[in-house]
Amino acid sequence: MSDETPLRSISLFDGLTDAELAAVASSCTIRTFEKQAQILGEQEATTDVFFILSGTVRSTSYTAAGREVIYNETEAGEIFGEFSAVDGLPRSSSVVAMTDCRVARMTREKFLKMLEGNGKIAVRLVELLVTKIRSMSERVFEVSALAVRERVRRELLRLAKDGEEFRNGIVIRPAPTHYEIAARIGSHREAVTREFNRLEAEGIVEVRRRQLRIVDIKRLQEGEE
Repeated sequence: MSDETPLRSISLFDGLTDAELAAVASSCTIRTFEKQAQILGEQEATTDVFFILSGTVRSTSYTAAGREVIYNETEAGEIFGEFSAVDGLPRSSSVVAMTDCRVARMTREKFLKMLEGNGKIAVRLVELLVTKIRSMSERVFEVSALAVRERVRRELLRLAKDGEEFRNGIVIRPAPTHYEIAARIGSHREAVTREFNRLEAEGIVEVRRRQLRIVDIKRLQEGEE
């Protein structure tokens, strides 16, 4: 990869000089993936790290019974695959392209060499990893200690952060399916559907076609207290 410009969008490289970014770019190769393509497989013995230049990917696992668990969705400007790049162990989840994606790929050897040679990148990586660990800890607590209704409410509040303002509420589009929400909060579709029906009856949310409207964000937030 000879042009460092696309890497300017990657948060890990915030604050790098043109020369530093050019050095990073020289260690990367560009790959494209079509929507729904599997990029990584769980327990796969690969260790490259990926920087998302465009698109969105999803990290998931499946239980022995075939139930999907969604960990997170990672968007342009972010990275994935860094766990295996750091510890050299097999992949902890599968990664699938949710849209057409363009990524920069770097081998583990070059990634570790980059961290050893640039303290700014190393510190930024630690910050990003801490953010992910905090998010994981929060979700473990929710699954372990909260009822489905509260888990649904918290997930809606997380989704609302990236939604569009609409009157007194937020519009989320495309609306996640009940199955997707269940996979994110460690529940099942039927339980999520019951909670959505209750929230709609309370006038807190509305589902219209491919849109999820949080009609009263304040009441949703109050329900979390």
